[in-house]
Amino acid sequence: MRGLAFTDAAAKRLEKLYLTKDVIAQRSEILRQLAPVKGEQVLDIGCGPGFLCESMAGLVGSDGAVVGVDISPDLIALCERRCPPKCLSYAVGDATRIERVDATFDAVVCAQVAEYVLDVDRVVSEAFRLLKPGGRTVFVATDWDALVWHSQAPDRMARVMKSWEAHCAHPRLPRSLPYRLTNAGFRLDGASVFPLLNLRWVDDAYSKGLVELIHDFVLGRGDVPAGELGNWLSEFPELDEIGRYFFSSNRYIFRASKAAT
Repeated sequence: MRGLAFTDAAAKRLEKLYLTKDVIAQRSEILRQLAPVKGEQVLDIGCGPGFLCESMAGLVGSDGAVVGVDISPDLIALCERRCPPKCLSYAVGDATRIERVDATFDAVVCAQVAEYVLDVDRVVSEAFRLLKPGGRTVFVATDWDALVWHSQAPDRMARVMKSWEAHCAHPRLPRSLPYRLTNAGFRLDGASVFPLLNLRWVDDAYSKGLVELIHDFVLGRGDVPAGELGNWLSEFPELDEIGRYFFSSNRYIFRASKAAT
């Protein structure tokens, strides 16, 4: 992976972001589409703060198992501090080389992770390898080029967002995910869009939490002057005050399955 580095402080910030109402709603939609049931074995590639894993563990129950894998030791430590149930386990691991035997899982989910991995095809092939025949997967990704974020200084917004693109390896991954899945051997079962829409600059909105990540990342790169970046940040509460705040981003959700033998 490249771009964002999830230190302990960044992991806690990501945890806060994943507890906003927007991401909670997104998580519910992923659960609906993956549809884990009692007794199943489920893998979450790039589990992040672990909230999706916890929800899936509640559905598979003690007769099933959920495994969350993430490359960040700080994120895994954060997950484990919440004392997961016995059916839920976490491991530090690389999404392109997951230490599990072939055909282990009934379902595999990879949400907002594959775009951060340079060898994204290897992530897809790992999901295929690890699924049992007849198993299913859900991949979720963002096309950062399709984000709509109102600003009265559009050129400045464009510069900030262009710098932000470097935080992941594949900022337009949804455009190629369908054929990547089929090339790996999957049958594509469906695709949908989950919208994130914020009309207010409030703490429970995804975009407000996202701003903190963008600001710190772009500041660290140094290709947008600090003063200009500060003006970018200060505009959002001003837009909210006059009723002109607008943010829209789509999550692209792809469902696929492995043929039964």
